[in-house]
Amino acid sequence: MEADKTTDGLEGVKRKKFTWRELSKLNGRHNAHVAVRGKVYDVSSFVSRHPGGVDQIMFGAGRDITQLFESYHSLEVYKTLEKFYVGDLVDNELPVFPLPSNFYRTLKKRVDDYFKSANIDPKIDYWMFLRYAVFLLLSISCWLAGMTYHSSLLAVVAFGLGWGFFSAMVAMSCTHDASHFAVTHKPWVWKLVGSVHDFYHGASMYVWIHQHVLGHHPYTNIDGADPDIRTASNELSDIRRIKWSQKWVPRYFYQHAYVPMLYCVLGVKTRLQDFHILLRLRKYSIRLNPPRLSQLLLFIGGKLTHITYRLIIPQFFMPWKTMLLMNLVAEISGSYWLALIFQTSHVISEVEWPKPDKDNVMHMDWAEMQVATTQDYATDSWFWTVFTGALNHQTTHHLFPGVIQSHYMKITPIVKQTCEEFGLKYHYVDSTTEAIGCHFNHLKILGQDSKKVD
Repeated sequence: MEADKTTDGLEGVKRKKFTWRELSKLNGRHNAHVAVRGKVYDVSSFVSRHPGGVDQIMFGAGRDITQLFESYHSLEVYKTLEKFYVGDLVDNELPVFPLPSNFYRTLKKRVDDYFKSANIDPKIDYWMFLRYAVFLLLSISCWLAGMTYHSSLLAVVAFGLGWGFFSAMVAMSCTHDASHFAVTHKPWVWKLVGSVHDFYHGASMYVWIHQHVLGHHPYTNIDGADPDIRTASNELSDIRRIKWSQKWVPRYFYQHAYVPMLYCVLGVKTRLQDFHILLRLRKYSIRLNPPRLSQLLLFIGGKLTHITYRLIIPQFFMPWKTMLLMNLVAEISGSYWLALIFQTSHVISEVEWPKPDKDNVMHMDWAEMQVATTQDYATDSWFWTVFTGALNHQTTHHLFPGVIQSHYMKITPIVKQTCEEFGLKYHYVDSTTEAIGCHFNHLKILGQDSKKVD
């Protein structure tokens, strides 16, 4: 095997060479290896001592975690890895990036200095727990009220809308923060908060972390790597055209009118797709490490709990047709809001859609790419920061994913200033409606133009 080959390392020590396929098999707690900047590290002896917890490091086992490592840690932490160095990675499964630029180093230092000078922990804001609780209680209250006043069709629709909307807010607050391990420094806390995604939303946090944290964030808008912009392998069969690489067909001409309506099924699609992803252990370009028994039980328990409270319990209090109506309204409300907010920052014509070279190498610093592929909006508004789950500060979120969202309003001005100093274009529009309009316009442009206009 390739991994049996050795090279002379530091001080004459023999080091192994690993292909990415060989590295991918080293994903168990007993043999956990990771790659960072082309070097492979055997961290199996460190798993139980990892300050962020076992789960964090095991999600990254068996893969190149360079961008995750650098975005969640200080760049000085590299020296901690050296004692675990066992060899080198000879090829790449997914795109790789140049060393951190002066822009990224300067920005990380400035944000770190801000937190230190203000004596603020970037992962802690206990007021956020109140926000989590309020959104969850409002969602549950609408669910209960819909069952209580089921004799009124207007009430069922109104409470269904509220149930879905506040469920979306739960997803954009506690679920999102927990998936980035940004809820305190205690692993049991973010796992407890994150379990809401399984039990209340009926969607798998295990699958979501692989897709979102290990897929979308490191490879934003890179075709073939970012699972969020993946389209059907047979381009003619895809429902929408969002990339110029897709072949244009006449049915895309009115996609700006019909595609947004399909966003209403996002929730159902996600819950059903979880099963397919778990069975294949793959979300498009992103491999999933085999789940531990506890993760598998959480997956099954979450699905069963979700079905019970959404479809079984209500039938004791309301006719089944009314129950289905309330569920339908809630699905439309929650899915539509989530989908729109998810699309407005990246799936637009105003940002870049970068490509690696033939060797899968990006010729753009990772942090600079995050700025280039993201658009922010209404960042001075407390209202929109709260009710978009701070995703209107998407650039800041991508650059500092391990920071809890309530701190973004303080960090974003630092990001803007640093971008300006280094001559980087910071994509921004003033309002949420303008931001959503950018996505609709992107659909219209790609639907009606078969070739990219320079």
